[in-house]
Amino acid sequence: MSFIAHLKLQLRDYFYLQDDYHPSAQVEAWRISSLRIMLVSILLLCSVFVIQSAWQSVIEKIAYVIPMALTFYVALTAMLLISRRHFYISSYGLLSLIVLAAISFNATQNNQTLSMLGPIVMYSTPFVAFILLGWRAGLFCIFLNIAPLYILINQISLADYFTPFPVQEHANYYLHVILFVFTNICIPLAIARASIAAKRGNQYNIERNQMLSSQNQLYHALFVDAQTAKIIIDSDRKIIEANDSAKSLLRSSLPKHFIGEHLNYIFPELSERDDSIVVNRTMGAKMKVLELSAQSINDELHTLITIQDVSAKALLHKTLAVQTQARQRQKLYDENIGLPNRQWLENKLSTNAEQFNTAISLCAIRINNAHFIEQKYGFLYLPKVLKRLSTLLSEQMGERSVIAVLDRHSLGFAISIVDDAVIKSAMNQVIAGLPRSMVIEGLTIHVDCKVGVATHTVNEDVSRLINNALHAVTDNDAVINYYEMGSQQRFIEHQEISILLNEALSNDELYVDYQPKVRGDGTIIGMEALLRWNSPIIGGVSPGVFIPIAEQSGLVLRLTRWLVNHVCMQIRQWEDEGLDIVPVAINISGPDLDQADFKKYLINCVVEQNIKPHFIELELTESAKTQNIPDAIATVQYLASFGFCITLDDFGVGYSGLSKLTNFPVQRVKIDRQFITNIQSDAKNAQVVEAIVAMCKVFKIDVLAEGVEDLREVDCLLEMGCKSFQGFAFARPMNRQSIAKLIDKTQMPNVKLPLKRQNKINN
Repeated sequence: MSFIAHLKLQLRDYFYLQDDYHPSAQVEAWRISSLRIMLVSILLLCSVFVIQSAWQSVIEKIAYVIPMALTFYVALTAMLLISRRHFYISSYGLLSLIVLAAISFNATQNNQTLSMLGPIVMYSTPFVAFILLGWRAGLFCIFLNIAPLYILINQISLADYFTPFPVQEHANYYLHVILFVFTNICIPLAIARASIAAKRGNQYNIERNQMLSSQNQLYHALFVDAQTAKIIIDSDRKIIEANDSAKSLLRSSLPKHFIGEHLNYIFPELSERDDSIVVNRTMGAKMKVLELSAQSINDELHTLITIQDVSAKALLHKTLAVQTQARQRQKLYDENIGLPNRQWLENKLSTNAEQFNTAISLCAIRINNAHFIEQKYGFLYLPKVLKRLSTLLSEQMGERSVIAVLDRHSLGFAISIVDDAVIKSAMNQVIAGLPRSMVIEGLTIHVDCKVGVATHTVNEDVSRLINNALHAVTDNDAVINYYEMGSQQRFIEHQEISILLNEALSNDELYVDYQPKVRGDGTIIGMEALLRWNSPIIGGVSPGVFIPIAEQSGLVLRLTRWLVNHVCMQIRQWEDEGLDIVPVAINISGPDLDQADFKKYLINCVVEQNIKPHFIELELTESAKTQNIPDAIATVQYLASFGFCITLDDFGVGYSGLSKLTNFPVQRVKIDRQFITNIQSDAKNAQVVEAIVAMCKVFKIDVLAEGVEDLREVDCLLEMGCKSFQGFAFARPMNRQSIAKLIDKTQMPNVKLPLKRQNKINN
């Protein structure tokens, strides 16, 4: 490689002249490029004048010029060195140097004309800020430039307040040339770099669309011309397309017209959970063995099913499988119960650790009243109870678990979950899904179950893991027990927090922050009341800590009622101040709905404060559990009829979202933030959100995205049809004084969206 080519490559890399660099997760490459272009341009283009100025100052014995010039150049060099790792420090430093240079011009020149160059220099700061730091910093600099405007209008010189420095002979020449270079070379180069980045981004999008179109055509060609039989089904499992091979194969044993029929019409054996199965079919006069493979395609709303004739292979496998099963069944199977035994489970976990991502949780379910069942109904009924429990667990856990008999009274299953919060949620669901009684051979048998959980990591003995789970299930009388070394200490800490929280409710230690809910153009449509706790003993406590403890200790009912009363009084105060009130959302838990007098308390608070019910929005979390679902539905329906707005919060993370959506009078759905984060780059999350928006559109339910932290996410969501938002991209939670100022304005400040986004919002 020639010297010139190598130099070009080095310059391209140093100045990030290509947009395929990602030096930082938060700073685009072109911004760093623009910063370095400006810094290097200033250093190179102005160095000649500064050196000449410094030499002239020595001759004219004007000492102050040299340290000033050196200070600025050292600062510029330092900012250039840290421009990538500390982009924002360097950018703000450049702006600060511009301001400092302006002040120096004005303060060191006793010549009125030259001193006015300082304020003129500050006029460049909005351009620099817009390019490097975005529109907020640019707007701030525009506002800041009111000061130099005032100085220029009034011809104010800071040199009047200090002992004026003598002026160099060529100062007028130097200052004007530096000002010319900065405004006509440095800044235009940076702007040109930003423009090139925008053009490259547009070209990338065009090429990507062309590539996707080509891929779609290629997929269609491969499907149509394939020699292997293939069919495509939609989300309703109806056949929408079949290639010629599939039509030829299936019409030999089925009616000719099967397009549009349900898949069960042809292959009832293939369920939604099956990725691959083998079925037997009579083709003409022969029995064929067909292997069906299902694979999600495109947007996962369609499934490609491949059909292959594996008759010869299946015959061989069947012979071998029969022989193998006969040998293994005796060692690894409990014939009495009809389930795999403990040895099978140990082998399974030891040889298939990769299946569980090298870390698993072992759960032991014990029948507490096993001896009672044996004594009352006979020893033959306990194995049947265990078998029934195994069936229910398999239906509930699906492919996430393997189930086996641990002893005469216990079942064990392993799942690939080790996160404390997730495993606790899963165990609560397991217990909730287990029946309290079973009808076996006409006898109603009461079943009392407990769960013990133990977790392990790589290379830990599986047998010890099972023993730990069995030990946990017998350790105490709790329904769910966890084998953990630090469980006792955490129990003490939780008890202490529970006691302090109970005192906090009486000592007025709680307060409320509010986070706005907005449309895409910044219009405020509501807010969420967020409970906060600042303990004088242990300091600030996160809601993620004290809310779960409150739910466990039964304090969540008092917390909710405190919040309801506080919010109602706050709304009353805002109305008395003449503010235009927007609805305030309050989180409601499952235990709240289980309280018979909850709706009465809520209505009394609204009536006492003389506020309209539609100013209160009740957010029901998708995962909220109630003891009596029909009563909970009736309570929510009554509150909705009274005028309260009903919102389903954290939609998509639980298992009962659709049930709540259809049974409760939901007016708004909040999409959980886990589907919003990086939605512009995460195709799966984007598909989930699109499906939720489409479903809510059918039900005529408003959709709000929570946890929005980037305006690029807002762009993407608007394109999907979501028009309401909540998150740091617009505003963080704030106190009642700050939120009152926003209510008075009815719109978030400094939210100016592109015209295309405005049109999307309006439509």
